[in-house]
Amino acid sequence: MALASGITAVDATTAAASALPAAVQAGAPAAVNAGAPAGVTVQASWPTVGPGQRGVDVTTVQLLLTARGYTTTADGAFGPATAAKVKAFQNAQNLTADGIVGPNTWGKLVMTLKSGSTGAGVKAVQDQLTDNGYAVTVDGIFGTGTAASVKAFQAAKHLTADGTVDVRTWAALVEGGGAAGGGKLTDAQAMARLKAAGVTRSSSGNCTDRNRKNCTSLQDIRARTVDGVIALKKQSGCRIVITGGTEVGHAGGTYSHWNGYKVDVARTSCVTNYIEAHSRKQYKRGDGAWVWRVTSAGKTVIDYADEYWANHWDITYY
Repeated sequence: MALASGITAVDATTAAASALPAAVQAGAPAAVNAGAPAGVTVQASWPTVGPGQRGVDVTTVQLLLTARGYTTTADGAFGPATAAKVKAFQNAQNLTADGIVGPNTWGKLVMTLKSGSTGAGVKAVQDQLTDNGYAVTVDGIFGTGTAASVKAFQAAKHLTADGTVDVRTWAALVEGGGAAGGGKLTDAQAMARLKAAGVTRSSSGNCTDRNRKNCTSLQDIRARTVDGVIALKKQSGCRIVITGGTEVGHAGGTYSHWNGYKVDVARTSCVTNYIEAHSRKQYKRGDGAWVWRVTSAGKTVIDYADEYWANHWDITYY
């Protein structure tokens, strides 16, 4: 079956062109204290955002820089100008000035916002709310509509639903955002969607706890990833079994299993034949897996890595 309209394969010359240095791709939870009461350590998971990336997380960085006094064009593209502003902010905060927004920079960049707040920081909140499925008007005014959406989001994330965007709420917003329709799902929500589409799950430990590496968990998986697996099922007509999700034990990085971008799917002849017929062989990873890629409008949308030794395809949905 042909790919959706506008999707083509790309040649190998662009392999990994937008990848961030491995040393800065932190995918595990990190502790941050900014915005928290004195002496309180807040556990949060932040994406790593840096040069070459695009999307709502980049826009959020740009708006927060502006709110902090480092005026930056909020175009959602992390170019040299944004990198320069990030470095200037990092220098002022006594952080490593590498131009990459990781956990420490996020912790200094975010600010507490609430009803009555205005400005670029509020726009960043509104962008992230919309990206997490709570559509609000992005006008930079923290009014009743924004407050109601913040409270609904906080309640869904088991946070104190007080309508105040503190560091905990920022972390939950940014962790869940990143692309249109990119909000995250609970394990139950994800499996309900997948089961309805005929997709099943397998676990060597017969468990779904994301903190155990022998489980197969879909907790906090991105909705876009689930939609991608469902599309694979529909377009290929193959039996799709998920063998790896958001549980610990996988490689880190922004586009990682832990952050909800990746799933492992059982490597059957049907799945393999479909992938090889509808994507292009791109490059060989350091672990020996060949990556097959699909793009749309010049952007990478899916990477299929053939982890044949583990009998599965490691699939990334961007």
